[in-house]
Amino acid sequence: MAMMARRLFFRALHHPDERSFFSLSLNLFLAAMVLLNIGELVWMSVPQHGERYTAFAEVSQRFFVVVFTIEYVLRVWSAAGESVSPSEIRSRRIAYIRSPMGLVDLLSFLPIFFIWLFPGDALGDWRMLKLIAIVRILKLTRYSDSISMLARLYHDNKSTLLAAAMIMMILCFMAATGIYYFERFAQPEHFGSIPQSMWWSLVTLTTVGYGDVVPITAGGKLFAVLVMISGVGIAAMPAGIFASSFVQLVKEQERQRRSARRRKSRQELSGNEELSPELHEIYEHFSRSEQREVDYLRAEFGLTFEQSVCIVMHFRH
Repeated sequence: MAMMARRLFFRALHHPDERSFFSLSLNLFLAAMVLLNIGELVWMSVPQHGERYTAFAEVSQRFFVVVFTIEYVLRVWSAAGESVSPSEIRSRRIAYIRSPMGLVDLLSFLPIFFIWLFPGDALGDWRMLKLIAIVRILKLTRYSDSISMLARLYHDNKSTLLAAAMIMMILCFMAATGIYYFERFAQPEHFGSIPQSMWWSLVTLTTVGYGDVVPITAGGKLFAVLVMISGVGIAAMPAGIFASSFVQLVKEQERQRRSARRRKSRQELSGNEELSPELHEIYEHFSRSEQREVDYLRAEFGLTFEQSVCIVMHFRH
């Protein structure tokens, strides 16, 4: 009985299937809890609401913490899947606990427990721990292919992005050093040291340009022009990396979806006993490319097997 329940929750929580009513209902409930929690947090950040509904905020916080705690326990327990060996069960559960999403699930409720255990100023101001619990918004990545795609983009390009960040930091230091040399006497309050100049260099290199600190000397202005030109290329580098990787990833996922639809179509075709033997015979005499065309028409446009075969035969002759 326990094995069946663990298998059921494993498939629902770790490998959700839209065709399973239990899996779909459970994941919709968890996603709704995250959205409601975020909505409650935004609503209570308004001063008049936060002061008026303090009791409601405490009750809702306890409710969400209980829900996310139960979810975490179920995820850890069911992470073993269908494993029987104690060592394999333990290793799978530890793997989930150490995974990025396992840490997100843990941090979504653990900081609140510290606030409950040490109320007031027993060990300092623990209210900042509430900000850590905001990571629960990352739990929505499980229910959105778009957000998951963004996370994969970061993972696939982390070495390239790290290199771009290193180049940015080197240029930032060089720009801060140069502007310090030109502006240190004219504006000692803003460019009195290289660390002070870092703010201007970072804002300029990223092409943000707040305008709160600007060079006033001729040499500083000329140097700023060089920094601006350099910043345009450096700031555009991560955007170009993401754009190219995003297009490739979208194409890859589309190919995978089409392949899955075609496999499903072939499986349905092979398991369908009601089709006429004549159509089966015609299909078997098709070339491999023509058979793929039949599968494509069925998967992409929802045509019947007979309609797809007739279309291919029509263009064949």
